[in-house]
Amino acid sequence: MHAQEVEFSVLPYPQEPMLARPVHDLPDVEDLPGGAVFEPKFDGYRGLIFVQDGHCRIQSRTGRDVTRAFPDIAAAAIDSLPSGVVLDGELVVWGDSTCDFSELQRRLDGDVPDGRMGAHPASFIAFDVLAGAGMDMRNSPLRVRRQALTILLGDVPAPLHVVPQTRDRVEADQWMANYAEANVGVEGVVVKGLSTTYAGGDRGWLKLRIQDSVEGVVVAISGSLRAPRRLVLGLPGPDGTAELVGCTTELTLPQSRRMGAHLARAADDHPWSAGLASTDVPGWPADSPAELLLVDPSTVVEVAADSLETGPWTEAHELVRVRPELQATEVDVIR
Repeated sequence: MHAQEVEFSVLPYPQEPMLARPVHDLPDVEDLPGGAVFEPKFDGYRGLIFVQDGHCRIQSRTGRDVTRAFPDIAAAAIDSLPSGVVLDGELVVWGDSTCDFSELQRRLDGDVPDGRMGAHPASFIAFDVLAGAGMDMRNSPLRVRRQALTILLGDVPAPLHVVPQTRDRVEADQWMANYAEANVGVEGVVVKGLSTTYAGGDRGWLKLRIQDSVEGVVVAISGSLRAPRRLVLGLPGPDGTAELVGCTTELTLPQSRRMGAHLARAADDHPWSAGLASTDVPGWPADSPAELLLVDPSTVVEVAADSLETGPWTEAHELVRVRPELQATEVDVIR
């Protein structure tokens, strides 16, 4: 029987993960229900692991089955975890003492032979347990779920790990400084309340990034479909309609090649099918007008911008990377 055919008895597959909202500063410990705890946010893909009767399925943040991309993690979960367990965590691939996001993307693109997987091993860094010992734990407070997680994974070898956690805000601040200096593949710090339950889809956690960034949906480009030069980005508006938010700076050649693999020509129902000029795009350089090509508004990218900035951008922002694991519907509404 394939894992896809297994009935997961405690929690059905897939589950909607709990989310975090961006902040500019770490809160004080007493600011969150039950007191705050701080965890490093590794530079990887969100993943939920389901184990049942000798089978394992791994889902992405959007509910996509990514088990085939992580056979090493699935095998370790089957060997080490009891039936009925559901874990939430981060899928990462290690490079030279850092998280290698490009190798992680190659896995999800199905472009990694077995030999290369061995040279670039994956790890699962667990930070929550939704089900353990055949029991739904989502309504248990975080302090109880954390204790269950450390018991489950306490003696389990790599590639399964428990995320570090501290209740000391000063230590969390030091983490931020150390991670930024060492460049070890940590995005920032996630903050949670010890008495909070696990609410799928709710942005009940907080996230402070070392490098502030936001996600946007690519709606148009300059250049060609396979060699874009700049990206025009949109966000969902408060009423659900798409709104232009800004553009990127000119892409580097590697960025252009990577983006070209993810773009498709727009259909007739594109939000700007009546036409879009570069002069209409917030932040587009006035001295560099260009003809724009509409693209299918389904590709999400991350750009270096103020996550708390409101309204359209006043300048172009640098592309950080494409986010193929995210869907356009998951991008935050423009404020």
